[in-house]
Amino acid sequence: MTPEKHWDSVGSCPTNSPAAKGIQSITDPESTQIQVKIPENSSLNNQTISTNNSSISRFKTARELFENDIIELPCLIHPIIQKIGLIALAGSSDTGKSTLLRQLALDVISGNRQFIGFDISAIHHRVIIVSTEDDELSISSLIKKQAVGIPPEKMENLVFLFDDENLLENLKKEISTYPVDMVIIDCFSDAFGQELKDTHRIRNYLNDFQRLANKHQCLFVYLHHTGKRTEDLEPSKNNLLSGQGFEAKMRLVIELRKDRANPNLRHFCIVKGNYLPNHLKSESIELEFDQSSFRFKPTGTRIPFSDLVKKGNEEDLKAKFLIAKKLRVEGKSQEEIAPIIGYLGKGSVSKLLKKGRESGW
Repeated sequence: MTPEKHWDSVGSCPTNSPAAKGIQSITDPESTQIQVKIPENSSLNNQTISTNNSSISRFKTARELFENDIIELPCLIHPIIQKIGLIALAGSSDTGKSTLLRQLALDVISGNRQFIGFDISAIHHRVIIVSTEDDELSISSLIKKQAVGIPPEKMENLVFLFDDENLLENLKKEISTYPVDMVIIDCFSDAFGQELKDTHRIRNYLNDFQRLANKHQCLFVYLHHTGKRTEDLEPSKNNLLSGQGFEAKMRLVIELRKDRANPNLRHFCIVKGNYLPNHLKSESIELEFDQSSFRFKPTGTRIPFSDLVKKGNEEDLKAKFLIAKKLRVEGKSQEEIAPIIGYLGKGSVSKLLKKGRESGW
């Protein structure tokens, strides 16, 4: 086989491309290892690339990129979550971030067609969750509620890791043996373990996981936290804790926040999406939490980010009144309404309804 044909056979750049010109030696085409020496006048002088037959060059011509079969960005959850790379789900405490990510993992491994109303396109149907905040006992209790109806053999494909020591190396070994669609890191600050404002260290740390994601064609999802009092502000990528280095490395950032009036509602806000149209990044996807199944489901309502900003107490009361009024029309008692709008008892609901009528709401 001639060198030219050998380059074609392994799918790398042709010998007449700028990246391949000046090659001094190629080993036996039948060998699994190929040595490519960089010419003396190259900026990469004295480096040798050694790889297997699946790929020789790290360089790609524009023609190769233009003529491949990729028409749109491959997605795990179409069209919002890409298949490969790093993304983040952030929010304040007690918003249900871990619960939502477990639901995502269970939907992927079980073969469900959709996650919160969006199509799933998984390959391996296998997920790893690195849990630094919940221990084995906690997860055992929670998973029994969320995984009802999923066959035991499919549950084998959801793997938990409760120790983040030597995390990168352990993940490399596991993924190399058992490919995955997704790795969930819950949470980033524990796994990183250093100063969250150190942008340089954050970027260096995440670069290793980015390379791992690219090599194994999978997705890393980081659970992260937003700053105190940011729930009073409009959803934004700037609400995340840590330096700009974390947000900059994420291709997608989602902020999950509670509804101000209804404690059973959450707002799934895409605040950064490098490959998404603007209309997906200006309104929340409203989710309702089912306390019996510990699962979220979409209500079909989209809420502008501007409507999630904290307003005066009067407007909060009016919002709760309108919900209470609607629930009364549907036949719910004041005692049933109270926990829905965040009140302790029916007496508070009665006062709210009275104030609303007197205010002409």
